[in-house]
Amino acid sequence: MSMEEQLDALSLIPAQELPLAQLAAVVTRAYADYYYHVAVTGAQLAQICFEQDVDLSQSVVALHAGEPVGAALLSRRETRGWISAVGVLPGWRRKGIARAMLRYLQQRVRELGLRSATLEVLAENRPGLALYASLGFQRRRDLAILILEPQTFVPDPLTLTRVAPASPASLLAHFEAWHPVPPSWQRELRTLRHRLSYLSGLGYWENDLLLGYALFQSQSSYQLVHDLAVTPEAARPLEIAGELLRAVHEQHPASGGYVINAVMTDPLLPAYLALHYRLIQRQYELIWEPDAGG
Repeated sequence: MSMEEQLDALSLIPAQELPLAQLAAVVTRAYADYYYHVAVTGAQLAQICFEQDVDLSQSVVALHAGEPVGAALLSRRETRGWISAVGVLPGWRRKGIARAMLRYLQQRVRELGLRSATLEVLAENRPGLALYASLGFQRRRDLAILILEPQTFVPDPLTLTRVAPASPASLLAHFEAWHPVPPSWQRELRTLRHRLSYLSGLGYWENDLLLGYALFQSQSSYQLVHDLAVTPEAARPLEIAGELLRAVHEQHPASGGYVINAVMTDPLLPAYLALHYRLIQRQYELIWEPDAGG
């Protein structure tokens, strides 16, 4: 069957028409041989949809002869959209399926009246970059995925700290004023509010004045740092950020650390590197705006 015939046999349906378990299986199979392994269950996908405001009624699944061969998700927040989990099953790639799904989502963005849609693509994913560029997506900024290997952190029992536990909800009251560089979609205020049930918080005080905070999640082998913020008025922002990160890792000193999609121009990024985090992946945040003629 030629590529044209295969595309003729392709149908695109809203992702909500698939049971979550089946949709999760499609995403897992599509990403099984990706640059890094991704695997989700139906329950995990439901949580992701909640946290990241995925609209399954506007997301898409590609079917061939009634069988799912690809999927892509669309999230919405006010007049902004975000595209994620664009994947095609092995054996069905290079046939125009990803392009068809993205065009479908671009049409949804137009019909919903959204002003823009963003997505992230690994810097090494040259085929993906070429596809997105051909559809009018433009590079907006660079994002970093950072890791601190387990057994790397060395506690200092003599360190005098001004860090103490605090309610994540109370710390987030400072989010907007303390982020001069807007975070990526996965690290936005709305995402963090959706995650409050499992986040832990630490605050940094001087003379009863809160100057910084960290929000994190303890996992089996890593401390997943969801947010790190310091007031712009602080005289020593990197020192404060460093103390907060040390306090995070003192919770479980043998564990590593993980940071997903921190903006490369975030002024606090050097605090991670000073604690021996290293950059393992660079992503490009791309943006598409219907009114720009795309």
